[in-house]
Amino acid sequence: MQTGLSVLLAALDVAVSPVTFFLRDDDAGWDDARLMTLLDCTTKHRVPIDLAVIPQATGTALAATLRARVDAAPTLIGLHQHGYAHLNHETTGRKCEFGSARDVASQRHDLLAGREQLDRYFGARLDAFFTPPWNRCDSATPALLAELGYVALSRDNTAPSQQALPELTVHVDWCKQRRLGLAQGEASGHAIAVDLAQRISDGAALGLMLHHAQMDESDLALFDTWLRRCARHPRAHWATMRELLTAHACVE
Repeated sequence: MQTGLSVLLAALDVAVSPVTFFLRDDDAGWDDARLMTLLDCTTKHRVPIDLAVIPQATGTALAATLRARVDAAPTLIGLHQHGYAHLNHETTGRKCEFGSARDVASQRHDLLAGREQLDRYFGARLDAFFTPPWNRCDSATPALLAELGYVALSRDNTAPSQQALPELTVHVDWCKQRRLGLAQGEASGHAIAVDLAQRISDGAALGLMLHHAQMDESDLALFDTWLRRCARHPRAHWATMRELLTAHACVE
């Protein structure tokens, strides 16, 4: 029986065409040390990663460090906005920062304030993408984002469809699947590999979502092993979200 990464590698071996993957790491602004460890890993393996940056959690020291890293390897690190303060405003139901509990004016204020803060820190390095905290937002939010000049929205594949903006969808939640696997006594990331392998035949770019602040040393070590084995696979193409959006525009 195949276990862990071998499942994904076997699926790549028989893929009829190259498979595009992208990494989106959420919550930049939290646990800077772990974020740097993750970036050391992706940079070492020359695999691009996009960071969803929380405006209100990002200070001048982290901003300076990220600017330096992006300038040193501009094709390997993307930066975009992740909510405003990553706060839940819902009184019932699932957590959401830009949900139905807030009117459009309140959402507009936080979107613009967050973008202004990140613009001051990163300037042209910042992509005009938006990832809502907890991967969810109100049905009116995509149109508001388009009105304000954002060019793409990134949520998970369970999010309701919308027509206002291109969607850069993530499909597999590393941390969630890892927790489920460990709870079942499985430590090799088998559930993550199976989930990704089953999606290879879809033909769409596959987004793997990370949360560095939730990844302990064993998670980071396993992820490092995965990248070492997958980064140079002839059927695996690793892209930035910016590259995916450009390809989407070309198709249209």
